Amino acid sequence: MDGPPATTGLKGNRDFAILWLGDMASELGSAMSSLVFPLLGYALTHSTTQAALATTAFYAAGTIVRLPAGALVDRWSRRRVLLISNTASAVVLGIFALLIATGNASIATLVVAGLLAGVVETFFSPAASASLRAVVAPEDLAQAYTRMQARHHVASLIGPPVGGALFAVAASLPFTVDAITFAAFAVAVRFLRTPLPAPVTTRQQRLRADVAEGMRFLWSHRAARAMMLWGGILNFAMGYVLISITLRLVRAGVHPAAIGAIDAIAAAAGIVGAAVASRHAQRLPTGTTTMVTGLVLAAVVVPMAWTTDVRVIGALLAVGTFLLPANNAGIGAYLSFVTPDEMQGRLNSAAGFVSDGLTPLAPVVAGALLATIGGAAGTLVGAALVTSSVVPLLLEPSVRRLGRPAEWATTASSPQT
Repeated sequence: MDGPPATTGLKGNRDFAILWLGDMASELGSAMSSLVFPLLGYALTHSTTQAALATTAFYAAGTIVRLPAGALVDRWSRRRVLLISNTASAVVLGIFALLIATGNASIATLVVAGLLAGVVETFFSPAASASLRAVVAPEDLAQAYTRMQARHHVASLIGPPVGGALFAVAASLPFTVDAITFAAFAVAVRFLRTPLPAPVTTRQQRLRADVAEGMRFLWSHRAARAMMLWGGILNFAMGYVLISITLRLVRAGVHPAAIGAIDAIAAAAGIVGAAVASRHAQRLPTGTTTMVTGLVLAAVVVPMAWTTDVRVIGALLAVGTFLLPANNAGIGAYLSFVTPDEMQGRLNSAAGFVSDGLTPLAPVVAGALLATIGGAAGTLVGAALVTSSVVPLLLEPSVRRLGRPAEWATTASSPQT
């Protein structure tokens, strides 16, 4: 494996800056597309259920391919995976933008675009996470993941309103810009100095055995297992809630740019939360932060059932989003810390499979319930789901004991089943 960087600290770490800026560009494009997918689906079909199909396809493809993708990333050059995955995303989205611009797009082509984009993302994500571990010293991982969370929220702040505004001008524009951002990241990868080769390993086993090994490793760490189970329920529930809100507002005739502003309000809170977390990354107990985040998110979803005011919904999401940077950075850094380099791809994919496995169902369930029981009742269902997500955390004592980054070595030294 690559050794840790010769110097510690993120200031002056050129490769971290390249990963941050490159990923920022692609996240910005993805933030636009995530809003535009259901908007375009509704414009093509005038059906809330069918409008969610492309988003479902994206998540479903990721779920199906995620586990073997992680095992393959642990066999291939991480630099090459980053280069090819970003290039492939640029090509897929560029072709789809052309189809829209020429009037040849349909719900079928939208679903295909979602499927292909989802497949490519499953290779990009574990390679990016493994690359971050290679270019950042272990003692800087928590701060690095916090800054990556800040990048995510900056993209979420800018992307949705820009995507909504571009969509209002021409439906193809958000996808064109998204293709350009992925191409920009592909170019940025070429400037990385860290070699990022395939991990050094003596393993000679089949792909299925590699996949199983990644799942066993995750399952052997009780705190990580509980947090991923929490994430699985929460991601489905929040995906359901957010898609339901988007479709409710579309059906109510709210302008796409105004819908995007909801994400912008929440993202602004995420940026503030990331700034706070960055200053205190080494002092925040990971287990406590995770449990508090889950309970706060459950509390803020309930009032959304009785309003379509974008300001109110945005403010409620902002309250829940404020804690997410510290929470997500802590979990991501902890998983990276306890996982050997040769298993980074498989562990990342195993964790993603558990935490995102139910997410593909969220858009379809949201669209169907919106059409049958209405927006208020449907949102209350989402609130109940978010509340139920904290159960795995409350039942696992090791989550409560999981402390600050400096204490992780003691916590992770003896995994148990």
